[in-house]
Amino acid sequence: MARDGKPTRDKILAESKALVLENGFSGTSIDQILLRTNITKGAFFYHFKSKADLAKTLIDDFSSEDLADLDEALRETEALTGDPLQRLLQFIQRYIDMMAKLESPYPGCLYASYIYEPSQFSDDIKEKISSSILTWRRELGGMLDETLKTHRMKIPVDKESLADQFTVILEGAFVVSKALNEPQLTAHQLQHFKNYVELMFEKRA
Repeated sequence: MARDGKPTRDKILAESKALVLENGFSGTSIDQILLRTNITKGAFFYHFKSKADLAKTLIDDFSSEDLADLDEALRETEALTGDPLQRLLQFIQRYIDMMAKLESPYPGCLYASYIYEPSQFSDDIKEKISSSILTWRRELGGMLDETLKTHRMKIPVDKESLADQFTVILEGAFVVSKALNEPQLTAHQLQHFKNYVELMFEKRA
């Protein structure tokens, strides 16, 4: 009976992701991955044809997990669709609560790690990243559209730009949090964003 290679494959992916977040993709060698995983080169190439194949699998898995988390957040707040502003605020609060539990800085985001080294990756990988980020824009923009049906904005704001700000804050906060070794920084920045969104809309009469 053939041995189940999934644990080895999963180990390669987990350790490779950690190394890329630490050192960048170009700064991560197959030899480093072999050392970290304690597997042979033959075992690595059994699961991945090349480093480029590994890169695509890493971003495919990361994107799937990222969008699954987005779907879960939307489902968790779905009961508040009758009050779209509260749903939007609770959506943000979910991520504040998540980041507030961190005891060390969030390790980072593969999207950012890849975008910092565009020459290392194929167009389909770049398109995967763009598509994932645009999905966040679309879903947050949809919640903003629903909120605008019942609440007037106190100041005019571009909806897409405001939707993107959630992602921009996360990505920037990950970097600053690691640089300053302040695990709570990301949660604090998201709280500022939540306060801003709440103040932006007039309360219902």
